[in-house]
Amino acid sequence: RGDTGVAEGGRAPAFLPCGWEGTEGLPACPQRAAGGASFSSPSCSLFLHLLLGQERSPVGREGSAEEDSEGELDMMNLPETPETCLQMNLVYQEVLEEKIQEVHVLLAQNKEEQEKLTRELAGPRTTKSSDGKAMPANVFLGHFLKPYFKDKTSGIGPPANSDAQERAMRSIKPFEDLITTKWKSREKLLLRQSVISDHLQHLLQPKLLKLEYLTDKRERSQDEMERQILGKQIQEAECEMNNIKELPEEVLLGNRFDKHDWDKIANVNFEGTRSAKELEKYWQNSEHPSINRKEWSEEEIEKLRELAARHKCLSWETIAQELGTQRTAFQCLQMFQANNKDFKRSEWTPEEDRMLLQLVQEVRVGSHIPFRKIAYYMEGRDSAQLIYRWTKRLDPNLRHGSWTPEEDALLLKAVAKYGEQDWYKIRREVPRRSDIQCRDRYLYALHYDIKKGKWSAEEEKKLIELAEKYGVGKAASSEGLFS
Repeated sequence: RGDTGVAEGGRAPAFLPCGWEGTEGLPACPQRAAGGASFSSPSCSLFLHLLLGQERSPVGREGSAEEDSEGELDMMNLPETPETCLQMNLVYQEVLEEKIQEVHVLLAQNKEEQEKLTRELAGPRTTKSSDGKAMPANVFLGHFLKPYFKDKTSGIGPPANSDAQERAMRSIKPFEDLITTKWKSREKLLLRQSVISDHLQHLLQPKLLKLEYLTDKRERSQDEMERQILGKQIQEAECEMNNIKELPEEVLLGNRFDKHDWDKIANVNFEGTRSAKELEKYWQNSEHPSINRKEWSEEEIEKLRELAARHKCLSWETIAQELGTQRTAFQCLQMFQANNKDFKRSEWTPEEDRMLLQLVQEVRVGSHIPFRKIAYYMEGRDSAQLIYRWTKRLDPNLRHGSWTPEEDALLLKAVAKYGEQDWYKIRREVPRRSDIQCRDRYLYALHYDIKKGKWSAEEEKKLIELAEKYGVGKAASSEGLFS
């Protein structure tokens, strides 16, 4: 040790042994700080043997309890010198090193267990066929589902980026969550039967418990009079259960907002094909028999507009209740949007055309274009408008301009094959022409009823008279006058 008070190993004293906490300027023993009040710890005992010059094996504790007790008494009389503190510090550092090694061993064991569990979850190892080729591994379906990039051990995906955080903060759902599978007739029937069964079980459950209790009590009773009374109560309970089972279906269907065990219905009745939330929403907004599905009257639509304006187009549940015609909130919102011209645009702008072109290039898969997904990104446009605009105007494969004789021949052949109505099939026979183009070309140029050739003087005179009468651009109004 030099004048700086540091031991030869370069490690300064950190704390004092138990019982020396009162020494001014020096920290207390960690064992006493943690609540320990005894001198029987291995580190303190080891320190005692080292300071007193006694031989002691560093592994295990040898000797009797009397020796440990004597050592503790000797420790109380240790000299309060810097050398003692340095030796105590070295001993505790050795103890900490041992604990760190133990932690490393436990971590290694934990990692080995994690790898073992990962191998078990991944299924059996890839087997080889007779020709030596590797057989396909047993990979779970979850490996191919979102999130696509997962932690190998936990299966957790990456943290949300700034865009995902902003969408979550604004309660904007991803498009995948908005996609719904069309309901089939058997699913609707199953939903109705499941609701009836769940309501029936809810009514019968307390009666069954009561019946079980009365039956058990009667079996344990020794009094004949009491047994007769209990028997009568059992008969009444059974009669109540029979009455519940005979309730009409309309009563068992209950109110639209009655609580049901949707989780059980989703997992047991539907075997996980529909989620509990999906079943609940569809039942309350579409399938309950109390929902009014009749055509909307003009008075009803006018009242809906007034209520929507009064509530500032918010709280559609309240609007549906005040409307008082057994309409759901979704029906009210849907009808309001359908009758509001501000929500559906008619004229297309160049910006919208460019946006539609870009979205089609981004999301199309081969010849399939998911117009429902594109409509999610184009405000004020539905999928039907997008399909019409793309197939009739923006599709780069469409040919515009004059028809060639070859195209006319293909069109006439297709009309002879499919008739004058099925223009969607006809367009497949005429490359790069839309169904509207095919229809207009046939009806206004190629139809056998159309008179062809040079116009006569009488026809030109009559055309001028009709144009003056109906105005230029009103050819459809005067078309029948030429027949």
